[in-house]
Amino acid sequence: MITNELATEIVRETMFRTHFNINVMDARGYIIASGDSSRLGHYHAAAAYVIRQRQELLIDETNQSRWKGSQPGLNLPIIIHGQVVGVIGISGRMEQIEPVAQLVKMTTELMIKQSQLKLQQEWRQLHIDWILKELVESTEIDEGNMRQRLQAIGCSITPPYQAIVIEHESSLQFNTAERFFDVMSRGIADRSVFLSAYRPHRTLLLCYGNASSSLSYNIDQVRQVVTSYTSDYRMGIGSLIQSLHEVRSSFEEAEAALRYPSKDERVLTYRQIQGPLIIHELPSQTKEKLIKASKAYWDDKIEETLKAFFASDLNIAESAKMLGIHRNTMLYRLEQIHKLSGYNPQKFQEAHMLQWIVWLQKALRA
Repeated sequence: MITNELATEIVRETMFRTHFNINVMDARGYIIASGDSSRLGHYHAAAAYVIRQRQELLIDETNQSRWKGSQPGLNLPIIIHGQVVGVIGISGRMEQIEPVAQLVKMTTELMIKQSQLKLQQEWRQLHIDWILKELVESTEIDEGNMRQRLQAIGCSITPPYQAIVIEHESSLQFNTAERFFDVMSRGIADRSVFLSAYRPHRTLLLCYGNASSSLSYNIDQVRQVVTSYTSDYRMGIGSLIQSLHEVRSSFEEAEAALRYPSKDERVLTYRQIQGPLIIHELPSQTKEKLIKASKAYWDDKIEETLKAFFASDLNIAESAKMLGIHRNTMLYRLEQIHKLSGYNPQKFQEAHMLQWIVWLQKALRA
């Protein structure tokens, strides 16, 4: 339970604070770390006694001869979860070391518990990394292995699911103070979210839960954590899905949202860019034809008007309010667009052509 590396760290930290020589003995009574390197590997009879009796032992000139390999000082059992895992020894006279003895013991036990917790967290994260890798890369999910991994970390994930990919600046991947991944892990620790640093400068999240409203809340929480840490990020969000077999699709949508050229939006859902992406896939000749046809009449006011009109679901009153103009002014603008373009924005079958042109114009500026 106590590795040589951890024991060495315990000795270094406690000696720096107490200025007494410190020894750490393992559960067999052998010295595995010491301020006196010549004692490493030696059997410590007093430590073995402390382990058997589960109580501290003071060694002084009156009883030193009884304990082979021991020096004057106090030896205390290191107890973790009710089990003696080793001994911490402090060299010196009792009147000198007594004020710090219990503090050294408590510090040692705390450092071991923290090390255990870190190992547990790393072990849990390894399972999560595997689960997410399986979900987003495999064409066929090994459901039996998946269940075992989830059981191993004591977790049950339920639908619906939603994939999120965060792209962040390179300096935050291994920041001198703290990794971006560590900040995110702590910030969403109580959320129903799996997290994995699956690529350099990219973090993958899988949200899960019993209601779409809770997923939306999780996404808001994620965005708040990211924003509090950096302003240099982009977030792509895939569709809400009901099956683990569809996670790969949601992930690919999140990746597609990140690839979509946008200077203004930090967070993009796949639904927002689904239409523009389809337009992006049109043959270059078709796109050029649409742009060329609109060049004669297109301007900022027309684009502004159409964006507001489409954003309000072709509602004249709402779009006029959005633009801060009178309803009659909005009607006049729509009539002018119809006259200039040949497409009536108030008719769905013709409005969608104008929406394509809006998306193309935006893509040209990106």
